[in-house]
Amino acid sequence: MVFTTPTHAEFAPPRSLPSTIEARLIAQNFNVTIGKQFRFVVSIPNKATLSELRATQNAVFRVEVHAAVASREAVREAAKGDITPSVIETHDLPFANLGSNDTGEVIALLGSNAGGSSVRLRKSGIYPVSLSIRVGEREASRLLTFVNFITVQTSRNSLSVSLAAEVNPPLSQTPGGETSLLDSTRTTLNNVVSSLNGNSGVMSLRLSPETLNSLAVSSNPQDASLLGQLQTVLAKHQVLASTFVPFDPSSAEKAKLGDDFEKQLARGVEILDSRNGDAVLNLRTWFSTRPLTSDGIALLARAGFTNVVFSPQAAQSFGALDTYTKQYRAMYADDATKKVSIAVADPQLAATISGNTANPVQTSMAVAAEIIAQQSELAVGQRRPLDQHLIVTTRDGSLPNPVLMNSLLVALANAPQITLRPLGSIRRATEASTPVTMPSGAPIDLRSRRPQLQSVVDEILSTSSMLTTDAPSRMWWEDSFLLIQSDTLNSERFDQYLKGFRSQIRTFRASVSVPQSLTFTLSGKTSDLRLQLRNSANLPLSVLVTLSSAKLTFPEKPQVVTVAANSAVDLIVPVIARANGTFPLEVVLYTPDGTAQVGKRIRLSARVSALAGLGQLATGVALLLLASWWVAHWRKQHRVKAVENHPAVR
Repeated sequence: MVFTTPTHAEFAPPRSLPSTIEARLIAQNFNVTIGKQFRFVVSIPNKATLSELRATQNAVFRVEVHAAVASREAVREAAKGDITPSVIETHDLPFANLGSNDTGEVIALLGSNAGGSSVRLRKSGIYPVSLSIRVGEREASRLLTFVNFITVQTSRNSLSVSLAAEVNPPLSQTPGGETSLLDSTRTTLNNVVSSLNGNSGVMSLRLSPETLNSLAVSSNPQDASLLGQLQTVLAKHQVLASTFVPFDPSSAEKAKLGDDFEKQLARGVEILDSRNGDAVLNLRTWFSTRPLTSDGIALLARAGFTNVVFSPQAAQSFGALDTYTKQYRAMYADDATKKVSIAVADPQLAATISGNTANPVQTSMAVAAEIIAQQSELAVGQRRPLDQHLIVTTRDGSLPNPVLMNSLLVALANAPQITLRPLGSIRRATEASTPVTMPSGAPIDLRSRRPQLQSVVDEILSTSSMLTTDAPSRMWWEDSFLLIQSDTLNSERFDQYLKGFRSQIRTFRASVSVPQSLTFTLSGKTSDLRLQLRNSANLPLSVLVTLSSAKLTFPEKPQVVTVAANSAVDLIVPVIARANGTFPLEVVLYTPDGTAQVGKRIRLSARVSALAGLGQLATGVALLLLASWWVAHWRKQHRVKAVENHPAVR
């Protein structure tokens, strides 16, 4: 059937109209029921061309409805242009009569079974729809999309579908310990907001805890606003548990780093739980975008995970599956009681949504149509509810084009043949589940870094001894240590982060210091030395104070001194002098356990007159002798003068 609005061939198109006109589908209602409108929103980027089209009387927007496609493969062939189902209805809408939205895009509306120029479909099904721009008899643009037309209530035999993605940008903390989110990271997070915004269905996301935490502590006000937007949209979706930074479970188990994996996971879950707003946290489903071995599955099982979902790229290690909608069971241990379900995202759908598409809405409609066609195929002859579960991701599990994802979520959420579910709804494996043998080996060698990481652990333990019992339970260096464990760091970056962390922690220890360039004067053989310790940190710290000198002895053992936050304290040290003079005195601070030096060695000067009592005695004797001499001399002179002045002598 063809329903047309008369064209006006007698009007030639304006010369300014190009022979080919660029047009993109930017929105449509995918699910249409009887009495509702078909709505297509098309963008024509060249506004001059759009203006000419509206002024051209024989320019029309043609809507061609093709015969319904009944299989998944038929949808794919139609989307690729390999087949073109026959046209069953044609509607020409003059450009001059088309509406537009606030941004100037063209809006084409058609009723459904309401008479007049409405689309008069009779049966439910997936219908390809061609949208073209025509000027007279010439076609200037054409694109194909799909519509899910529903005439009667569908059966309750819906297909469970989960959409999942991983958001794992580069590390936001620099080797120097500063938080610095990349612009690319902000773009990625804004894409998450765009993908999940609006009244769409539920999605499962694996978010980087390190990125979320950096966003929360960033001093950039834009980051605080972005975190608020994320928390708002995440409230409608499900967040999957993740390690603080990427830390491959297979490699961790192989290198006997299971405890480190559990610490990474615990910190990741702690951050996700505090930074994701009201989003539900799924603690039993691991979304893997990298290969996993039997070792990795065993570690995940011990950590409490019952379901593992793979992106198509990650699942290549154990080969193709016979179908991607049924449940599998991992073969990884001799203990038959340990059952972990395995699910893999559909690789064909992943290939469709992974490319850089110029028409994301078109692509999303094709994917939605393919999924509904697949549901129809699975439901044929089924009296029981479908127990299959279809998972949709990109090839590598990353977030696809946000317009594509948002459009796909909306389309599937409103399709009665589909039930959108989070990954947490995947059933646990049973003995009846098809077994899959997991490969062996370790994708990443984590053993080579163990000696360096252990030295950092020792340094952290030593520095921790400076803290008082009421200090915060978590210090910044714990996250920094988790950060340098990331398996995404190559050797060069690992060395940079390792060096940067050691520099940070040594700077922290140096918060306690002794003033330099001081000279002490000791006025007795046994005296007290008054030494000032300063703490520039915002929490109290303790240090072990040691002193050494060639001319002084210290009768008491080195003392552990606690200095309050941002203050100073005087330490009184008993001293015994061994000699007089001015000579160096060395002060060295250590962590209370005595294993790590705090700051630099400080060399002070000590001026000692420890033997001053003997000197005073000698001086006194000399003065007494001098006084006796003067007295004797005076008497002698007096007698001489007396004799000279005697009358007898005269």
